[in-house]
Amino acid sequence: MKTINYFLLFLSMSIFFSCSNDEIATQSNQPQSTTVASRTLPPPTPGELRGLYDAKFSNGTEFNLLFEYGNNVTFGSPTVNDMLSVSGMQTNYSYFGTLHEFIIFDGTNYFNFRFNYNSATTKLTGTYGTGTSYTNLGTFTAKKHITGNSGLSQLKGYWLGYYGADSGTLVGDYVMVFEENGKLSVAAHPTLHGSFPATGTYSIYGNTVVGSYTFFIGGTYSFKFDLTDGVPHVNGTWGYGTNNNNGGDFNLSSQNFY
Repeated sequence: MKTINYFLLFLSMSIFFSCSNDEIATQSNQPQSTTVASRTLPPPTPGELRGLYDAKFSNGTEFNLLFEYGNNVTFGSPTVNDMLSVSGMQTNYSYFGTLHEFIIFDGTNYFNFRFNYNSATTKLTGTYGTGTSYTNLGTFTAKKHITGNSGLSQLKGYWLGYYGADSGTLVGDYVMVFEENGKLSVAAHPTLHGSFPATGTYSIYGNTVVGSYTFFIGGTYSFKFDLTDGVPHVNGTWGYGTNNNNGGDFNLSSQNFY
């Protein structure tokens, strides 16, 4: 039986995406819906599953899970950012009451997850397995990261909003997922799942957050915004290459609340 350590080693060596120099895109032409009505997704309700979760296998290995609108889930080992280029790490979950199931694929093996979600505590408890089993590799637990009042605790998690190509005009969906160790995932799309995503890094200097990201299909962008302690909303600017303000404005709201 393959162990989860082998699974993680295999994933770290997997390369799903490659691009050529002529596959250069701009943020403005990333796939997105064309009307405000279809772009706008309802926000999470208290206790809803949506958000970024800190998770741990029974063998002590830590990982992240991102749940999004439309029964979408992304597996991260150890972060979503690390696994975003592996297509089998994004999938859909099914549920029957509090019981949820999803299956990921590393290119060779299927890994099956089954868990119960407690909406009162935003905690998951479940089992996972390989082949056709949901239990032969062990158990896992997870807890939604609840947005804190400052610093990394405030920034970490799942943020949704809009960006604009002109100052003051916000027209496109914007998703940012801030994880540990300065790791960032981005999409100009209603959800990270099903998008042409980007990965990058961020840094926090006092209350100021700066970072950059590169889309898998080409195009590098930078951004800057300020956090206000205890406020789960931000307004910022983005730009081309290393410039963080010559592209337009954006706003984001944290979705990692109870």
